[in-house]
Amino acid sequence: MNFFKNILKNVITNIIGFFVSIFLIFIIFTIMVAIFSSPDDKANIIEVKENSILFIDDINIIGDRDLKGDDLDINLGFSLPGLNEDLNKEKISLRTFKTLIDSAKNDENIKSIVLNLDNALIPFNKLKQVRDILSSFREVKPIYSHSDYYTKNSYYLSSISNLIAVSPPGFINISGFGIFDFFYRELFEELGIKIELFRVGEFKGAAETYVRNKFSEENKKQYYEFLDERFNFYLKDISDSRNLTKTSLINFINNYETELLSDALKNNLVDTLFYSDQFDDYLKTKIDSSYNKVSFLDYKKTVKIKNNYSKDKIAILYALGGILPGKGDEGIFSESIIKEIKKIKKNKNIKSVIFYINSGGGSAFASDLIHREIQLLNEKKPVIVYMSDVCASGGYYIGMPADTLISSKHSILGSIGVFGIVPDLSGLIKNKLKINVDEIKTSQNIGEINLLKPLNKDEKKLVQRGVNQIYDDFLNVVSKGRKMSKEEVNKIARGRVYYGETSKKINLVDILGDMNDAIEIAADKAKIEKYQIIEYPRQKSSIEKLVSSLNQVNFLYSEYFPKIDNWLVKSITETKIYDPLQMRMEFQSDVSK
Repeated sequence: MNFFKNILKNVITNIIGFFVSIFLIFIIFTIMVAIFSSPDDKANIIEVKENSILFIDDINIIGDRDLKGDDLDINLGFSLPGLNEDLNKEKISLRTFKTLIDSAKNDENIKSIVLNLDNALIPFNKLKQVRDILSSFREVKPIYSHSDYYTKNSYYLSSISNLIAVSPPGFINISGFGIFDFFYRELFEELGIKIELFRVGEFKGAAETYVRNKFSEENKKQYYEFLDERFNFYLKDISDSRNLTKTSLINFINNYETELLSDALKNNLVDTLFYSDQFDDYLKTKIDSSYNKVSFLDYKKTVKIKNNYSKDKIAILYALGGILPGKGDEGIFSESIIKEIKKIKKNKNIKSVIFYINSGGGSAFASDLIHREIQLLNEKKPVIVYMSDVCASGGYYIGMPADTLISSKHSILGSIGVFGIVPDLSGLIKNKLKINVDEIKTSQNIGEINLLKPLNKDEKKLVQRGVNQIYDDFLNVVSKGRKMSKEEVNKIARGRVYYGETSKKINLVDILGDMNDAIEIAADKAKIEKYQIIEYPRQKSSIEKLVSSLNQVNFLYSEYFPKIDNWLVKSITETKIYDPLQMRMEFQSDVSK
């Protein structure tokens, strides 16, 4: 019998090996074609001529860090994991965006900026900062805006313009903010799945969607506060730019007098209706009949971003996404980021560190491991935490040992709390799938959680004790980091979420500022005047991404099977261990509805 099994195994292995070899040859051939057919560098030289206009038509290129696009023009005709179209687009940081706009402001050949933004999908924190940067340009030179339609975010940016034009068949969206979420309790009951939730903090809304049918009153309260604060900034900025009162703008919104172009013109929300050719004629009258159009990314090629070599270095360590145990690229995996931290600690030329965090947290286990390594790093060299769009729960926890905490006014912070979640799949297995599970054990406690059976009373007590203990540790960590009593921390904790400005008032952060402020403080703490900025982790090249993707290819994978991008599913299926205890904020920070 084994003889025939071995023959069959060898046949299958050889068949698969043959097709894999053909696949790899195809990939290598594609890469070689891309390398040798790359365009001549001379053809890519960009010149900013007299009477140039800087066109910005994609604000979504702004991210947390500068990332090069593909250095190879590879089109395989299909996607590979880790090598999708979005991951390979060029990205620029807010700091680079400001450098480019400041350069354009002082460039005699750049006469104006044109915004051609249908949509702006970046988080509100970045959106507000982009608007402020563009506002500084408008103080010196004009900005004109034209689009076929304006979403809420794109109109908010474009409202700073000297002229807002929209295509006659288009529309605009100026409205209030709202949030909706899916609640799965009834679905899980139908499937025979029961979710056991353990938490500390009445505002800790994470995982409510799994155990409730609607928002809790506490979660509603903090969402209302969050939305009201954002809406007030939105109203103030638009009304100031358009010479309106906030009251009149609210009335337009409440009376549905903002979407139709006839209403928008009457209410001074737009200036005129232009087709693209009419807008082009308008620019010719304002700038020059033969003005030169320069795209934003082309203009970037003409501006030298200073980062001169120096023996003394300031490291920027990026922590982006959910926190998970183990190794990985997309997210904050404890083993991967700890490896980077140890590299920084060993490098004697690195004099200080900026820990750039954009995370709503995740695994309590992984968060604590990262926290410890940051603590050890801060003992060797000063660590400055810069909190981007979100720095909450585990994301806030990992930054606690730092020397200084900086956030912007619109960063979402806090969510100091813990929850435990244990799915009970016994109903699904037994009642729906008709599978029986039996076990043999020497004692009641065999040291692991079995997701295929309900938790008993002692196991529930154990999980709740674990949640309570981690919450107590969280309070101690914040108490020590912020030099507050544990009782003071507990009053502002309980899982509650805050804006950066409020966080400064209640001592959750030291300074409200941006990345340039963080760099200045890092240099000051290290007592260095000349320095070079280096970034961790290093960005992978296209070849590295391709190799990594090939390692992930599952030949049984079908594009017709939907990818489940859910932290709970990932925690169970993609990590070394399932950590039921979470420092996670399941809070919708990017509100555009």
